[in-house]
Amino acid sequence: MSKFEIVNSRTVRDQEGRDQEGRDHDVLESIDALPWVSQLCPQMPHDYAHKLKSDPLAYAVVERMLKASNPDSYRAYFRGYQSPNRYWEAPDGRRYWLTNMMINRCWPDSVEALRRVDQGAKAITDWDGPPWAPNGIGLYERDAKLKGWWPTEAALAGGYQPCIACQRRGPR
Repeated sequence: MSKFEIVNSRTVRDQEGRDQEGRDHDVLESIDALPWVSQLCPQMPHDYAHKLKSDPLAYAVVERMLKASNPDSYRAYFRGYQSPNRYWEAPDGRRYWLTNMMINRCWPDSVEALRRVDQGAKAITDWDGPPWAPNGIGLYERDAKLKGWWPTEAALAGGYQPCIACQRRGPR
């Protein structure tokens, strides 16, 4: 894939060669070209676009905005995760971040505020629950069989439904 240069918060330039000026790509158009899938987890609502199911150019343009060389991106901790991720607040009002082979996005007000590394944030070591759920929510308990977290019997009896990702791990 070509080398990309960030021009501004809405434009990425495709640098094809030294003698060529390159082609500008509108970041918001690239965002709109991605096949977004809604992740309807009630504890972490967001959308994602998988790299292998996306147009390679559109994915690369948006991915470029999520790299450390983008001065508008920042590292921050989300909930109980022990490593910070890199985030970018896009001109469309959404927050974007990368995970394994995926670009993710959410509305910043759909979850609690991130804890920014550049403001001194550290990982929270005494998180009470799975890292993706709000601290101390009480809907999950450790499950030795699954080697992770699963909704409590009371939560399930009360109608709480785990998201698709949790369901893939299987019920007890």
